Amino acid sequence: GGGGGGGGGLHRHADLYQQSLKTYTTDQMLSTVFMDRWMKMPEESRLAVVDRTFDVMVQQTITNTTGYKMSQAALFLLCPEISPENRRVISKDGKAFLDVCKKASEDTDEKAVAWLTERTPQLRGTQIAFGIRLQYQISVETDGGIEVLAPIRRLLVAETLVCVFEALTGKKASEMPHMIGHT
Repeated sequence: GGGGGGGGGLHRHADLYQQSLKTYTTDQMLSTVFMDRWMKMPEESRLAVVDRTFDVMVQQTITNTTGYKMSQAALFLLCPEISPENRRVISKDGKAFLDVCKKASEDTDEKAVAWLTERTPQLRGTQIAFGIRLQYQISVETDGGIEVLAPIRRLLVAETLVCVFEALTGKKASEMPHMIGHT
């Protein structure tokens, strides 16, 4: 579809990735394969997978292959789930990662707006550029900025977490029925 105003597509995109995230944890076969591999891995191996997959997303986001461009610092403030500090935490025990995934797959614009509003002081000065030519600049201080940042946050967190499942299950989110024709 055409590039409408602001980001109806953004909400849809975030929803699709959250649905993928849910599929990896609820689909009998995928979750079995994932859990089997993930739980058997030593912590260092889990961290290596998380680092490798997260860094790909971080790279894409800071160099803008995703339609948004922000600094690495801004990305980690907006999505602390994927920050270096948190990677340790989610690699430590198998369940910690799944808890983060569950929370991320159940995130909504309302929850994300509340989260962003609560963290406005820490997020002040965090600039994100987006649009085809990155012609828009937004931050939490921009009028309506929080509403635009909410689905971006949902999308980036879900899409990054999905990468870990893709790496361990060999099943791409883009091949899931709900994703066909949308990615």
